[in-house]
Amino acid sequence: MINILFGGNEKVFDGILLCLLSMTKHTKSRLNVYILSADISELNPNYIPFTEKQISKLNQVVKNTNPNSNVNLVILGKDFNNWILNSKNKLNSYTPFAFLRLFADTINELPEKIIYLDTDIMINGNIQDLYDIDISNYELGVVRDRYGHFFIKPNYFNSGMLLMNMKKIKESNLLEKVKHTCTNKKMAFPDQSALNKCCKHKLYLPRKFNEQGKLRKDTIVHHFSKKIKWLPYFHTINIKPWQIKDVQTKYNCNNYDDIYDEYLKIKSDL
Repeated sequence: MINILFGGNEKVFDGILLCLLSMTKHTKSRLNVYILSADISELNPNYIPFTEKQISKLNQVVKNTNPNSNVNLVILGKDFNNWILNSKNKLNSYTPFAFLRLFADTINELPEKIIYLDTDIMINGNIQDLYDIDISNYELGVVRDRYGHFFIKPNYFNSGMLLMNMKKIKESNLLEKVKHTCTNKKMAFPDQSALNKCCKHKLYLPRKFNEQGKLRKDTIVHHFSKKIKWLPYFHTINIKPWQIKDVQTKYNCNNYDDIYDEYLKIKSDL
């Protein structure tokens, strides 16, 4: 069994759908998927949780490969809402739902070991290879950030993929420390920078487990994070997996065409 964690609202359904379609293509193992969500419409009327229909469709996707797989929706309540409203980082370039993972230690049903994934990730290999890595002596398994390890500090890691040891995290109060930092200090990359500051016991993993650049032959986790283009002029590009034409033409990537065919069929039925 492989335990997977996502966080978000109904707007990121497409990202999770694509991620799970690509994941089930490469592994037949039982997937135990947790999706954290919340209703924070008091902050923004569009900030509403996933619908039952969306969760039902995701369950169907994972069960098509392994009937023992499950997708579990966990709605966080007033503790998350109150924290968001009082945080100095409640308004930034990311949605407040990025902070949902910081409450993982408060959810009793989460297993001791779990892979957290951002919703702009595609899987290009057997994720069992990542899950099987021994992190019993670490809080997190991480991969260095493509740009941050140059411009911020050499060991600055990207938080789009976290191999989480919940037992160690609870013992060290890691997520409580991160939340405290995010509450009191305004940051450009709030929880990512706070995780880098507060996490003392981390295992650095090969880039194939969070590839933030071009897809490579050994890539397992392909993260569609924002990229810098230096030529013909300095600019950024931020193409996401569900922007199919851009992925195929601007990234010249056709590795997921079969996934896209299945994705579009599912979308047409919703």
